[in-house]
Amino acid sequence: MNINLKILLVLIGIAILPCSMFGQSDGNASQVQEKLFEYPEVPDTIKTLENRTNYIIQRFWDNYDFSAPIKDKALFETTFRDYVTFFKYAHKTIVISSIKEMMRKAESNKPNFITIVEIAEQALYAPGAEYWSDEAYLPFIECMLDNNMIKGSEKERYKYQYEKISRNMIGAKALDFEMKLVDGGKKKLSDIKGNMILLFFNDDECMDCSISRLRLSTDVKINKLIEDGEITIVSVYPGKYSDEWAESARAYADNWIIGANADIAEKYDLRISPCIYILDGNYMILDKNVSVEAVKKMVD
Repeated sequence: MNINLKILLVLIGIAILPCSMFGQSDGNASQVQEKLFEYPEVPDTIKTLENRTNYIIQRFWDNYDFSAPIKDKALFETTFRDYVTFFKYAHKTIVISSIKEMMRKAESNKPNFITIVEIAEQALYAPGAEYWSDEAYLPFIECMLDNNMIKGSEKERYKYQYEKISRNMIGAKALDFEMKLVDGGKKKLSDIKGNMILLFFNDDECMDCSISRLRLSTDVKINKLIEDGEITIVSVYPGKYSDEWAESARAYADNWIIGANADIAEKYDLRISPCIYILDGNYMILDKNVSVEAVKKMVD
């Protein structure tokens, strides 16, 4: 169990867990983790998990002075990641309002403001983020783009991210695109039918992609669902079609739709490789950036 979840459980008091769930003692268990400030304490009168986390998020930064320079960036980042830990348990509107209030306070110090957005990117958006959340990351980008203290050149990367994320939100309709198939023909996403469509963006030169292709193509349950017409797997190479690629791609799976589109990364948020989007029969995005393991659990 990671330290953030331990903090969550202690702060909101949702459960008393046996020591064995935290692992064996290593002699340092009695050490107190350094904190930037005291976190809010939830009144006992607030009972539900959502309301308790709402309470903490709304008051999390009350004891922090955003006008003062961040002296210990590592400690601030740890504190920020503790803050993010509560997001998944709180109401969406509370999370977004808390973020906007935090960034409003941070506007008084430009270096702090920029640092916070950079930390938010690593915590919520970057490939190595523990908790991906486009909905939580977008308010940080919006505050950056709306801030008149920040030069236009400093905003370009965030503007690009904003446009990419906005086009690929969970719950939105997937953008249509055309790909060149391994046999040389062409097919649009809108031509593909299925109760559920897995858009599997992958590259021949990516080792993780090769492993994911093997795991997907050999899974008995997934193949049965493909046979029954419940799932359609669309493998998309985000690169230029070539005879060499087509020859290699023919060996992926004979029950997949396989094609290439060199410009697909301009439309789709492909921050990791491989990248899987799950669509319903109407091409609405149900989930994205999911692992093969998550797909396998979904069909169990």
